Amino acid sequence: MSDRAFLTSKELATRWRLSEQTLANWRHGRKGPPFVRIGAKVLYPNEAVQAFEKLSPSWLGIDQSPQQQHP
Repeated sequence: MSDRAFLTSKELATRWRLSEQTLANWRHGRKGPPFVRIGAKVLYPNEAVQAFEKLSPSWLGIDQSPQQQHP
């Protein structure tokens, strides 16, 4: 994972394969991970994103099954 404290909307949209507009709609509807607004910039705390991913891995397309080792 990244050692950065925040992700931009664009970075999060890319990570989750969503549009930035979807994230904007979620913010408006008070859904999705927590965010902070600094001026016109919207930032998502990396820790909050990771916690959200753990809560909802299947719809985000995140495979959390144990990795099988191949000989």
